[in-house]
Amino acid sequence: MSAPTHEENLSPLASTDRSTWFSRLCEHTAFWMLLILLGLVFIFSLISPNHAFFSVSNFFTIALNASQLVLLAAGMTFLLGSREFDLSVGANVVLSSILAAKTITGLAGSPDQVAMGDYPNLTVAIIAGVAVALLTGTLFGLINGLVVTRLKISSFLVTLATTTVGLGIALVITHGANVPDIPRVLQISFATNKIFGVIPLPVAVSLIIVCLLWYILSKTRFGTHTLALGSSPNAARRAGIDINSHSLYLFGLMGLLCGVAAVLDISRFATTNIGGHQTDNLQAVAAAVIGGTSLFGGIASMSGTVIGTLIPVVLSTGLVIMGLDSFYQLIVVGLIVIVAVYIDQRNRQRSV
Repeated sequence: MSAPTHEENLSPLASTDRSTWFSRLCEHTAFWMLLILLGLVFIFSLISPNHAFFSVSNFFTIALNASQLVLLAAGMTFLLGSREFDLSVGANVVLSSILAAKTITGLAGSPDQVAMGDYPNLTVAIIAGVAVALLTGTLFGLINGLVVTRLKISSFLVTLATTTVGLGIALVITHGANVPDIPRVLQISFATNKIFGVIPLPVAVSLIIVCLLWYILSKTRFGTHTLALGSSPNAARRAGIDINSHSLYLFGLMGLLCGVAAVLDISRFATTNIGGHQTDNLQAVAAAVIGGTSLFGGIASMSGTVIGTLIPVVLSTGLVIMGLDSFYQLIVVGLIVIVAVYIDQRNRQRSV
């Protein structure tokens, strides 16, 4: 009988390692959602007329359409990871965009000049408008955080209430009408401008911010404290984490991202959208949960959130290219959220 070869000796061990690695991979919700995303891209590329879905320009259009939502979903990932909610993100975006637009049109020139499309103070007006959007969004988020941490009220109820407050203030300021005469140069020079003629600038901005947030969540003490807070607030407190201050920072971060999304919004469409953003909160929560962030705190995945953001956008784009009603996207996304929550609960039961 010949002696076993080196490969034969290692083969069972290597097989076990591969099995363990694959088993761990299968436990991640983001892995299954990535397969669903790739499956959708493959199917739409195959069945779309002239394979129109599978093109570089279409992929960047998808990324552009997802550039605002991914920011909100990234902020929601931090909040859900710490066992908190923010249902006021849509109202925050609306209010921030309106105040930014009011600032830009108010400083760019006299009312007659702005109405004629003449903006003598354009640079100052845009800088001030962006600053107002970021400050408004951050302040909105901090108010949410202060009420949650100081009055000890559920973030779900607080942000549900501030949603109506924010939308009410926006309607009072504008009397229910969108802000007109936003400079087109904001749209031409930023929203439709592309790096190397390929990558839209809003996509690049969102990508940089999400990469930074990924690093903060996965590599820094701030991210560790966020997940510790979501796993067990009492244990986090005993470990010396200032829970109230940390939660306040998280709500402020969520607000700041709403301010950035507001800037992207008015720059892309050159107008405000008072009637829009009604479902931004649910879309942001859905994207985070689809990507593997737990509704019960303690688990968060920034890369999964990006995948969870892209799935509904890919669905919507694919259905439009196929000439079908994009409303079917809502049904499919709802079913995917149920699957994601089921996987999360199953993994938690196994870990107990």
